Order: sequence, then C-alpha cells, then structure tokens
Amino acid sequence: MAYPQGPPGEDWGGNTPYTGNTPYDGQSQQPPTGPPPPPQYQPQYGPGYQQYARPPQNYLVPAILVTLLCFLPTGIAAIIYATQANAKFNTGDYAGAEQAAGKAKMWTFISLGVGLFVLLIVIISSAAGGGGY
Repeated sequence: MAYPQGPPGEDWGGNTPYTGNTPYDGQSQQPPTGPPPPPQYQPQYGPGYQQYARPPQNYLVPAILVTLLCFLPTGIAAIIYATQANAKFNTGDYAGAEQAAGKAKMWTFISLGVGLFVLLIVIISSAAGGGGY
C-alpha cells in the first residue's frame, strides 16, 4: 500500500513546498493531473463605486520645483498633499485622492504667486535706486 506522506514512522517535520499535484488515493477513477483551476475573480462593486483608469494629477514635480525656487513653507505643504494623493489613490480612497490633488495644486500656485511677488518687489526696489553702493 502506498502512503501519500511516506511510510509510517518517518518524520516529515517542517513545511513541504506545494508542487501543484495532489496525492493519488487510489480510490478515484483517474489520478489528478495537476493543480485545480483557479477560482474566477468576480469584482464586487458597491454603491457609489467609481472605477478610475489612472490616478489624478498630483502636481508633485511642480510642487518640488516651487519649493526649491519660490517659497519654501507653502511648497512643503504642496509636496505633502501631492504625496497624500498617491497614497490615498493606492488605498482605494479615490475621493480623498482627488481632494488631496486639488489642495496640492492650490498650494503649488500659492507658492508660485508668492515667489513671483517677492521677485517683483526685488526688481522694483533695484530699479528705484536701492541697488547702489
């Protein structure tokens, strides 16, 4: 008689890797030929579910650029919201991802506006004679 896990008294100890074949018990008509077919995946969509093909625009690159070139405090806020947009999209919070992307866009443009305003003030003060020795 064939034993599916080896002869009695033999210690098989730890985990045995799955090879995809099930042991033949000798009672069925035909021995199994391989692993069972995988179950068919049926997605479950609840009410209010929207399927997005891609994540929303997160403005991460412009946020980094305005942080380095324009205004640091509001640029950091833009970077934080841009990374939150990706994280929320990956966890399935699509509405939160859209909201975080909108806030990242807002803080990016605020940083750009503050940086351009400061640059304009510097140019005006230099042109008014404040740049002399």
